[in-house]
Amino acid sequence: MKLLVVAQREDLKDLIAYHLNPIGFEIVYFSDPVKVIDNIDELEPDLLVFNAVDFPRHWKPTLKLLREKLSKEQAVFVILAKDPPFEEAAKATFLGANGIIDANLTEKQQMQRLEELYRRYRSLKDKRRFHRLIPTEADKLKLIFSHPRTLAVVTGSLAEISIKGASFRPHDPSLTADLRRDDQLQHCTLRVEDEQIAVAARITRNGEDIGLQFKSFETGGHHKLFEYFKNRSQRELKTALRSSPREEE
Repeated sequence: MKLLVVAQREDLKDLIAYHLNPIGFEIVYFSDPVKVIDNIDELEPDLLVFNAVDFPRHWKPTLKLLREKLSKEQAVFVILAKDPPFEEAAKATFLGANGIIDANLTEKQQMQRLEELYRRYRSLKDKRRFHRLIPTEADKLKLIFSHPRTLAVVTGSLAEISIKGASFRPHDPSLTADLRRDDQLQHCTLRVEDEQIAVAARITRNGEDIGLQFKSFETGGHHKLFEYFKNRSQRELKTALRSSPREEE
């Protein structure tokens, strides 16, 4: 699989290579967007990451030319942008961008978003079988559970979540200090957007984060979580369109 990086910063290419080379991507780097535009017919990338912070004027003709030849399912086009104005986000949607990644996110979050966007449109043949997500403040995901012995209600934040489990950071670590590996949590509630899903889980570790393996979901709960992961790129584009300030006419 060919991943094309268009950016001034070569360290962005190195960062992407570090995270995505192990799952089968060959990284091709360009610091000159004009060369990409001139050679887009020959390049035929599976995934193109365009840093619009570096080149705010060149991503539109690049995307337009790419879409004349390859669909969103054939070539995934991802824009790295910082607070894009409404008009730019609207143009990205109209021209056929697969998604926009916020340049303000941490490097780990950026790479997670990039992999998620690619997975939505193309399959990835790697050893990790399940979608993973690093929640941000914009994500409507919460988890609470009852301590299996004291029955204390434990609240916290999700550091990472997948279909199979989660990394959980309790607000009050003293409530969970005695949890042990293989402890069963029969009373967990996972909030996905506006819905609450009953989940049973098992403790896999108790350190800085608590590792949880999901053992069962209430009827339909597993599918709701999967759909939330699958639709993330669409939500981010809609959020960008809603939140970007319109320029005064």
